[in-house]
Amino acid sequence: MFVFGNLLIALATAIHAIFQVAWWTLIARILMSWFQPNPSNELIRSLISAVYNLTDPVLDRVRRALPFLVVSGLDLSPVALFIGLGFVDQFTYSTLVHAGYAMM
Repeated sequence: MFVFGNLLIALATAIHAIFQVAWWTLIARILMSWFQPNPSNELIRSLISAVYNLTDPVLDRVRRALPFLVVSGLDLSPVALFIGLGFVDQFTYSTLVHAGYAMM
C-alpha cells in the first residue's frame, strides 16, 4: 500500500510544479504588459508569443466569466487567476499529500 502512497505524493509534487510554471508564466505576462519589451529580437519575440499564447485563452475565459474585473481600462483578471490558481494548487497538493501519507 505504501507504493500507492508514494505515487500520490509524487503526483502531488508534479501537479504543484505545473501550477508553479503557470504562476510564473502569468507573472511574465504581467511584467511584459507593463514594460513592453523590444520585439525586434527574434528570441524576445518568440518568448512574448509563447507567453501570450499560453495565457490568453485562460485570461479570456476569466474576463468572460467575470466581466466586472475590467474597470476603466484596468484589467484585474490576472489577480482573479492568481487567487484561483493558488486555491486549486493548495487544495490539490494538500489533498493528494494527505491521502498519500494516510496510505503509508
